[in-house]
Amino acid sequence: MARSAKAGFQGFLLRVAGWIVLQYLRLVWKTARLVVTDHSGLRADAANAKVVYICQHGRLLIVTGDAHSGIPIIGIASRSGDGDFALQFLEPFGCKAIRGSSGDPRKPDKDKGGRAALRAARDYMKNNDKAVFALTPDGPKGPRGRCKPGAAVIAASSQTPVIASAFSARHTLRFKSWDHFMMPLPFSRIQVVWSAPLMPPDQSDREAIGQFNQQIEELLIETTREADRLAGRPDLFEPAEPA
Repeated sequence: MARSAKAGFQGFLLRVAGWIVLQYLRLVWKTARLVVTDHSGLRADAANAKVVYICQHGRLLIVTGDAHSGIPIIGIASRSGDGDFALQFLEPFGCKAIRGSSGDPRKPDKDKGGRAALRAARDYMKNNDKAVFALTPDGPKGPRGRCKPGAAVIAASSQTPVIASAFSARHTLRFKSWDHFMMPLPFSRIQVVWSAPLMPPDQSDREAIGQFNQQIEELLIETTREADRLAGRPDLFEPAEPA
Protein backbone atom coordinates (compact mmCIF):
# COMPACT_ATOMS: atom_id res chain seq x y z
CA MET A 1 0.00 0.00 0.00
CA ALA A 2 2.83 2.40 0.89
CA ARG A 3 4.48 1.76 -2.48
CA SER A 4 1.16 2.43 -4.27
CA ALA A 5 0.68 5.68 -2.35
CA LYS A 6 4.22 6.78 -3.19
CA ALA A 7 3.67 6.02 -6.88
CA GLY A 8 0.40 7.96 -6.81
CA PHE A 9 2.08 10.97 -5.19
CA GLN A 10 4.93 10.88 -7.70
CA GLY A 11 2.39 10.75 -10.54
CA PHE A 12 0.62 13.77 -9.07
CA LEU A 13 3.87 15.73 -8.86
CA LEU A 14 4.65 14.76 -12.47
CA ARG A 15 1.29 16.08 -13.65
CA VAL A 16 1.76 19.33 -11.73
CA ALA A 17 5.27 19.78 -13.16
CA GLY A 18 4.01 19.05 -16.67
CA TRP A 19 1.25 21.64 -16.30
CA ILE A 20 3.74 24.26 -15.10
CA VAL A 21 6.09 23.57 -18.04
CA LEU A 22 3.16 23.77 -20.46
CA GLN A 23 2.06 27.18 -19.17
CA TYR A 24 5.65 28.41 -19.24
CA LEU A 25 6.13 27.32 -22.85
CA ARG A 26 2.88 28.92 -23.93
CA LEU A 27 4.21 32.19 -22.47
CA VAL A 28 7.58 31.72 -24.19
CA TRP A 29 6.21 31.14 -27.68
CA LYS A 30 3.65 33.95 -27.36
CA THR A 31 6.24 36.52 -26.30
CA ALA A 32 9.51 35.43 -27.91
CA ARG A 33 10.77 36.82 -31.22
CA LEU A 34 11.68 33.94 -33.53
CA VAL A 35 14.40 34.43 -36.12
CA VAL A 36 14.30 31.55 -38.60
CA THR A 37 17.09 30.31 -40.87
CA ASP A 38 15.59 27.69 -43.19
CA HIS A 39 18.17 25.98 -45.38
CA SER A 40 15.60 23.33 -46.35
CA GLY A 41 12.97 25.69 -47.73
CA LEU A 42 10.42 23.35 -46.17
CA ARG A 43 9.49 25.05 -42.92
CA ALA A 44 7.12 27.62 -44.44
CA ASP A 45 5.02 24.85 -46.03
CA ALA A 46 5.80 22.00 -43.64
CA ALA A 47 2.14 20.95 -43.48
CA ASN A 48 2.57 19.69 -47.05
CA ALA A 49 6.06 18.24 -46.57
CA LYS A 50 7.29 14.75 -45.82
CA VAL A 51 10.46 14.74 -43.72
CA VAL A 52 12.17 12.98 -40.85
CA TYR A 53 12.77 15.87 -38.45
CA ILE A 54 15.56 15.47 -35.90
CA CYS A 55 16.77 17.57 -32.98
CA GLN A 56 19.07 17.15 -30.02
CA HIS A 57 17.39 15.78 -26.89
CA GLY A 58 18.66 18.83 -25.04
CA ARG A 59 16.93 21.12 -27.58
CA LEU A 60 13.68 19.12 -27.58
CA LEU A 61 11.61 22.23 -26.88
CA ILE A 62 12.11 23.35 -30.50
CA VAL A 63 9.35 20.82 -31.26
CA THR A 64 6.85 22.90 -29.25
CA GLY A 65 8.04 26.09 -30.95
CA ASP A 66 7.64 24.62 -34.43
CA ALA A 67 4.28 23.11 -33.49
CA HIS A 68 3.18 26.50 -32.14
CA SER A 69 4.05 27.90 -35.59
CA GLY A 70 1.52 25.50 -37.11
CA ILE A 71 3.74 22.59 -38.10
CA PRO A 72 1.99 19.23 -37.53
CA ILE A 73 4.49 16.95 -35.81
CA ILE A 74 4.38 13.27 -34.89
CA GLY A 75 7.19 11.48 -33.09
CA ILE A 76 8.30 8.74 -30.73
CA ALA A 77 8.09 9.23 -26.97
CA SER A 78 9.70 6.82 -24.54
CA ARG A 79 7.54 4.57 -22.35
CA SER A 80 9.37 5.84 -19.29
CA GLY A 81 8.31 8.54 -16.86
CA ASP A 82 10.34 10.97 -18.97
CA GLY A 83 8.08 10.17 -21.92
CA ASP A 84 4.94 10.64 -19.82
CA PHE A 85 6.27 13.98 -18.60
CA ALA A 86 7.19 15.22 -22.09
CA LEU A 87 3.79 14.35 -23.54
CA GLN A 88 2.11 16.59 -20.99
CA PHE A 89 3.55 19.64 -22.74
CA LEU A 90 3.98 18.23 -26.28
CA GLU A 91 0.43 17.03 -26.92
CA PRO A 92 -1.32 20.35 -26.07
CA PHE A 93 0.76 21.96 -28.85
CA GLY A 94 -0.69 19.42 -31.29
CA CYS A 95 2.20 16.95 -31.30
CA LYS A 96 1.25 13.28 -31.63
CA ALA A 97 3.37 10.37 -30.42
CA ILE A 98 4.08 6.69 -30.90
CA ARG A 99 5.28 5.23 -27.60
CA GLY A 100 8.57 3.35 -27.33
CA SER A 101 12.29 3.98 -26.90
CA SER A 102 15.67 2.53 -27.68
CA GLY A 103 16.87 -0.12 -25.27
CA ASP A 104 20.03 -0.47 -23.26
CA PRO A 105 22.50 -2.65 -25.22
CA ARG A 106 23.69 -4.06 -21.88
CA LYS A 107 20.12 -5.33 -21.24
CA PRO A 108 19.01 -6.85 -24.55
CA ASP A 109 16.11 -8.74 -22.95
CA LYS A 110 14.46 -5.61 -21.56
CA ASP A 111 11.89 -4.47 -24.12
CA LYS A 112 11.04 -0.77 -23.95
CA GLY A 113 8.79 -0.95 -27.00
CA GLY A 114 11.49 0.40 -29.26
CA ARG A 115 11.16 -2.25 -31.97
CA ALA A 116 7.38 -1.92 -32.11
CA ALA A 117 7.64 1.86 -32.21
CA LEU A 118 10.22 1.69 -34.99
CA ARG A 119 7.99 -0.60 -37.05
CA ALA A 120 5.01 1.72 -36.46
CA ALA A 121 7.12 4.73 -37.49
CA ARG A 122 8.28 3.04 -40.69
CA ASP A 123 4.71 2.04 -41.56
CA TYR A 124 3.44 5.54 -40.83
CA MET A 125 6.02 7.14 -43.09
CA LYS A 126 5.44 4.63 -45.87
CA ASN A 127 1.68 5.17 -45.80
CA ASN A 128 1.56 8.97 -45.56
CA ASP A 129 2.50 11.46 -48.25
CA LYS A 130 2.63 14.34 -45.78
CA ALA A 131 4.37 13.91 -42.42
CA VAL A 132 6.85 15.68 -40.18
CA PHE A 133 8.18 12.81 -38.09
CA ALA A 134 10.26 14.03 -35.14
CA LEU A 135 13.03 12.12 -33.38
CA THR A 136 15.74 12.92 -30.85
CA PRO A 137 18.39 10.45 -32.08
CA ASP A 138 20.60 10.90 -29.01
CA GLY A 139 17.73 10.21 -26.60
CA PRO A 140 16.45 9.14 -24.23
CA LYS A 141 19.70 8.62 -22.30
CA GLY A 142 22.54 9.75 -24.56
CA PRO A 143 25.42 10.08 -25.10
CA ARG A 144 24.71 13.72 -25.90
CA GLY A 145 24.73 14.41 -29.62
CA ARG A 146 25.49 10.79 -30.62
CA CYS A 147 22.83 9.42 -32.94
CA LYS A 148 21.25 6.00 -32.67
CA PRO A 149 20.22 4.53 -36.05
CA GLY A 150 16.43 4.92 -35.78
CA ALA A 151 16.21 8.09 -37.87
CA ALA A 152 18.46 6.63 -40.57
CA VAL A 153 16.42 3.41 -40.73
CA ILE A 154 13.06 5.21 -40.88
CA ALA A 155 14.30 7.61 -43.56
CA ALA A 156 15.84 4.87 -45.70
CA SER A 157 12.86 2.53 -45.44
CA SER A 158 10.43 5.26 -46.50
CA GLN A 159 12.88 7.12 -48.79
CA THR A 160 12.23 10.32 -46.86
CA PRO A 161 14.76 13.15 -46.50
CA VAL A 162 16.11 14.11 -43.08
CA ILE A 163 16.28 17.67 -41.83
CA ALA A 164 17.90 18.76 -38.57
CA SER A 165 16.26 21.45 -36.43
CA ALA A 166 17.67 23.43 -33.53
CA PHE A 167 16.97 26.50 -31.45
CA SER A 168 19.22 28.68 -29.38
CA ALA A 169 19.20 32.01 -27.59
CA ARG A 170 21.85 34.14 -25.96
CA HIS A 171 20.17 33.91 -22.57
CA THR A 172 18.48 30.65 -21.55
CA LEU A 173 17.97 28.33 -18.64
CA ARG A 174 20.48 25.44 -18.79
CA PHE A 175 20.28 22.25 -16.76
CA LYS A 176 23.18 20.13 -15.50
CA SER A 177 21.75 17.03 -17.16
CA TRP A 178 23.47 14.61 -19.53
CA ASP A 179 21.95 16.47 -22.52
CA HIS A 180 22.63 20.02 -21.22
CA PHE A 181 18.89 20.66 -21.55
CA MET A 182 18.13 24.19 -22.74
CA MET A 183 14.96 26.13 -21.95
CA PRO A 184 14.27 29.47 -23.68
CA LEU A 185 13.18 32.55 -21.75
CA PRO A 186 10.01 34.58 -22.36
CA PHE A 187 10.40 37.82 -24.35
CA SER A 188 13.74 36.64 -25.75
CA ARG A 189 15.14 36.50 -29.29
CA ILE A 190 15.19 32.83 -30.28
CA GLN A 191 17.19 31.60 -33.24
CA VAL A 192 15.67 28.64 -35.11
CA VAL A 193 17.59 26.72 -37.78
CA TRP A 194 16.32 24.09 -40.21
CA SER A 195 19.09 22.35 -42.13
CA ALA A 196 19.20 21.49 -45.80
CA PRO A 197 17.62 18.07 -46.48
CA LEU A 198 19.80 14.97 -46.35
CA MET A 199 18.67 12.26 -48.77
CA PRO A 200 18.79 8.62 -47.59
CA PRO A 201 20.43 5.66 -49.36
CA ASP A 202 18.61 2.55 -50.49
CA GLN A 203 17.28 0.61 -47.50
CA SER A 204 18.89 -2.63 -48.71
CA ASP A 205 22.43 -1.22 -48.34
CA ARG A 206 23.24 -1.69 -44.63
CA GLU A 207 26.73 -0.25 -44.93
CA ALA A 208 25.35 2.86 -46.62
CA ILE A 209 22.73 3.25 -43.87
CA GLY A 210 25.50 3.13 -41.26
CA GLN A 211 27.36 5.87 -43.14
CA PHE A 212 24.10 7.80 -43.48
CA ASN A 213 23.61 7.68 -39.72
CA GLN A 214 27.06 9.21 -39.28
CA GLN A 215 26.09 11.97 -41.73
CA ILE A 216 22.91 12.57 -39.73
CA GLU A 217 24.93 12.92 -36.54
CA GLU A 218 27.33 15.40 -38.15
CA LEU A 219 24.42 17.38 -39.63
CA LEU A 220 22.63 17.57 -36.28
CA ILE A 221 25.75 18.70 -34.43
CA GLU A 222 26.51 21.39 -37.03
CA THR A 223 22.90 22.62 -37.13
CA THR A 224 22.84 22.98 -33.36
CA ARG A 225 26.18 24.78 -33.37
CA GLU A 226 24.94 27.08 -36.16
CA ALA A 227 21.91 28.03 -34.05
CA ASP A 228 24.27 28.82 -31.15
CA ARG A 229 26.52 30.95 -33.40
CA LEU A 230 23.62 32.90 -34.89
CA ALA A 231 22.15 33.47 -31.42
CA GLY A 232 25.48 34.91 -30.26
CA ARG A 233 26.21 32.26 -27.63
CA PRO A 234 29.87 32.06 -26.59
CA ASP A 235 29.50 28.37 -25.65
CA LEU A 236 28.73 26.38 -28.80
CA PHE A 237 27.16 22.94 -28.52
CA GLU A 238 29.63 20.13 -27.86
CA PRO A 239 28.69 16.46 -28.20
CA ALA A 240 29.78 13.90 -25.66
CA GLU A 241 32.59 11.53 -26.46
CA PRO A 242 31.32 8.52 -28.46
CA ALA A 243 30.24 5.62 -26.26
